[in-house]
Amino acid sequence: MLSDFQFVSSVTLIALVSCTTSCCNGLDAKCIVTTEDGTSQHAACDAPIKLAIPHTPDPNATWQLFVSDNITLQTMVGFGAAWTDATVTVFDSLPAAKHDELMHLLFQPQQESSHEHDDGIGLTLMRHTIGQSDLTPASIGEWSYDDTPNGAPDPTLSHFNLTKTGTRMVAWLKHMYSVNDNITLLGSVWSPPQWMKSGTTLDMGHADAWVAYFIKYLEAFRTAGVHVNAVTLQNEPLHSADPAWTMYMNASMQAVLVNKLKPKIAAAGLNTKIWAYDHNTDQPDYPQYVLDNTDLDTVAWHCYASGPPANVWAPLTAFAKKNPGVTQVMTECWTHVGSGESFFDLPTFVGMPLQNGAAGAMAWTLGGSTNYDVAYPGGCQPCSGIVQVDMKNGTFIKTQDYYTLGHYSKFVPPGAKYYATSGNYDYADGTGVQSNAFLVDASGASADGRRVVVIHNKIRNHLRIQVNFEDDSWIGNVPARSVVTWVI
Repeated sequence: MLSDFQFVSSVTLIALVSCTTSCCNGLDAKCIVTTEDGTSQHAACDAPIKLAIPHTPDPNATWQLFVSDNITLQTMVGFGAAWTDATVTVFDSLPAAKHDELMHLLFQPQQESSHEHDDGIGLTLMRHTIGQSDLTPASIGEWSYDDTPNGAPDPTLSHFNLTKTGTRMVAWLKHMYSVNDNITLLGSVWSPPQWMKSGTTLDMGHADAWVAYFIKYLEAFRTAGVHVNAVTLQNEPLHSADPAWTMYMNASMQAVLVNKLKPKIAAAGLNTKIWAYDHNTDQPDYPQYVLDNTDLDTVAWHCYASGPPANVWAPLTAFAKKNPGVTQVMTECWTHVGSGESFFDLPTFVGMPLQNGAAGAMAWTLGGSTNYDVAYPGGCQPCSGIVQVDMKNGTFIKTQDYYTLGHYSKFVPPGAKYYATSGNYDYADGTGVQSNAFLVDASGASADGRRVVVIHNKIRNHLRIQVNFEDDSWIGNVPARSVVTWVI
């Protein structure tokens, strides 16, 4: 047990009579749990109980956590996943009668609990692929919004066309917004049209056409009824492999392109922001250069740097100290339930960035195939969605990642404030306890100023966890190998 407390005398313990879950603040506390073994999936559990005397250790507590709720930190943007061509393909394979059910399960806000699908997870931060990615099925093949015969240059973009593939993406995005219009949508390019490139990078002689390509894409989406809130100029700009879905873009080039594109976005009245970087945390000098040479205020990070999670995400803390006021978002980490993914992989790549200053997190990807047959050749064949679709039978399943992501997205709306937590600890064998805490203010989903605490119990036994805020303390049961959300 980790505790900052000393032994409490039996006289003091007499005063540790707990309140009910509602007597101390007039609100009913809630507990929701998902266990590694799948026996509980967003199941109701015994709500935590408020202790009569705060900051005094309950004799039955086996772990202590501390929440600094006197200071709010970053404002949350949201939680979600990525729309890809693979996602659109598998969703299109479902019977039309299942489309609305699926969209409500993924995007329905919590306050709409009267809807027949009352267990939706309310995703509010989504990414979509601009053209092809490594999760474009081989049946679609290499494509962009401006493909030309024999790859001939098209500086006037006379061949610009969303295509059938892009139009299906737009249709699903519109369906998403019909369920929840409070979603931030990020668009990311894996590769521009091949005729714009020289080898593995952009031919700067086509820089103006590249800018116009972005504007045409944003305008086409707007005309179709989809507003793109932000873009990153290049997914994983330090990665260049298959030219169909990668392109190298160094920091200097990105800064130049930001300064070309940003005024054009404004002139078109598009109200779309640009987020810098969109790659791993082990190269913080890249986004630092971009911020130093532009007026951007948001940085996108991926999870694939090597090392233990605490080391992977520590650069965000250092980056925040150097760049106060800059928003940081974890925009990609893969899910792969069929190839050795741990139950705690997703909770870790959501929770650890938040502990280091991130304002949101997204999984890669939203929807996948139970046969793992929707990746581009050489792409992410083992990638799974938070929802997996059996295209032959026209059914879908909600994976463990659906439930663990929902422990955040369902209860922490955009605009919530983050609180620092302590008492978190991981042992050498990977077990331990981690937590995140939030203030859901009056503009959020619950509209009552409640606090939300998400706890990862990676230990192989049940814990009785005491959570100590500045002015009150709560205690409750957290099952072995589980993710639990308390709403207090």
